[in-house]
Amino acid sequence: MNEQRSGWIRRVQIPFWNQTEQRPRALWRVLGALVVALAVPSMLGIVALHPLDLPMAIVQLVSNGIAVLVAIVVVVVWARYVDRRKIRAYGFRLDRHWWFMLGLAASITLLGWGGALATDVTLGWASITAFVSPGAGEISFWPSFVAFALAWVFVGVWEEVIFRGIVMRNAIEGLNGTWLSYRGALVGGWVVSSVLFGVLHFGQAGSPLALVFWIVAGLVLGLAYLLTDQLAVPIGLHFAFDFGVNDVFGLASVREAGSDVPTIVRPEFTGPDVFVGIAGAVNTVWLLVIGVLTVAVIGWQYGSLRPRIDPYTWTEN
Repeated sequence: MNEQRSGWIRRVQIPFWNQTEQRPRALWRVLGALVVALAVPSMLGIVALHPLDLPMAIVQLVSNGIAVLVAIVVVVVWARYVDRRKIRAYGFRLDRHWWFMLGLAASITLLGWGGALATDVTLGWASITAFVSPGAGEISFWPSFVAFALAWVFVGVWEEVIFRGIVMRNAIEGLNGTWLSYRGALVGGWVVSSVLFGVLHFGQAGSPLALVFWIVAGLVLGLAYLLTDQLAVPIGLHFAFDFGVNDVFGLASVREAGSDVPTIVRPEFTGPDVFVGIAGAVNTVWLLVIGVLTVAVIGWQYGSLRPRIDPYTWTEN
């Protein structure tokens, strides 16, 4: 009777538990991390911030501060009890080269968004109306600017820890050893994480064009992770993506909400949205340029371009 009961329990566990690896299957490791990382900050933000009438800069800073704290808790818990790997295996080498690559990636991205604005102005689709513009917020320029900059740091950290460090890595591990080859698993995990990233950012613009744009952004970020096995480049790209679009070159001014954001350069856009929108053709082309430059820099720094993610890091614990 006990043997029959044990056999029944094992059969029930099969879709959820990997007996060989002694941890949940990849699907549940991914979904669990996403649910916690997305739902908990939202609920805490509603409780803590909704009753208060705070400036947008403070709301962004506090809400993303909560999100990064939740992501840190998730990665610590996942490393010890779910993924069964060391925290550094997610991509936290944190040596001098790690920080150098983060800064280099951020510089490339800012250069790219400067190119996007220059393209809009050159083609007559935008004009510069102000410099060091505080926007419509209730805080003066510099405090608001610094608050937004810190908020984008938090966004870059927590989203890359979740979407690349946990989701992409676990998707690769889950696909590895199935009917896919190792390289097929790498591509599959890269695409899965990028599509999830695009879908979950889709609401920011709400059009098929925007969905394509955000998936491409996910592919660029994921490729950087795939080629380095470190979070430095994705975090640098992600931070500078948000910082450059919103607070340096004012590309977010094309949206109504963009007027509330402080920015070094405040453009006014007159071109068609299909070209100058956040997910428009100009920004999409420059996003691809950023991706190409990033890959070139990775090849220069690492000596070759090859996938460096090890699908067996879970065995370290």
